[in-house]
Amino acid sequence: MKPWSESNSQERLDVNNGLLLCPNHDALFDKRYISFDETGKILVKQSLDATTKMFLNINDTMRINLNELQQIYMKWHREKFLEN
Repeated sequence: MKPWSESNSQERLDVNNGLLLCPNHDALFDKRYISFDETGKILVKQSLDATTKMFLNINDTMRINLNELQQIYMKWHREKFLEN
């Protein structure tokens, strides 16, 4: 969730600093086109139009489960997502 280049040594090795996503969703997550809120609900950039979302299999009902330690990294990712 927090990129290697922006993580310290401990964060780089932390198994909670990562998600298992399909390749399309992983690329969107890395480029901060998607993120997830505190409940695990997907957040999608407004710049992704309906056709693109359908093509990439993104819908507003998508959710993931996050443990407490993952929530810390997701909060960091979400803040970066909201900046742009």
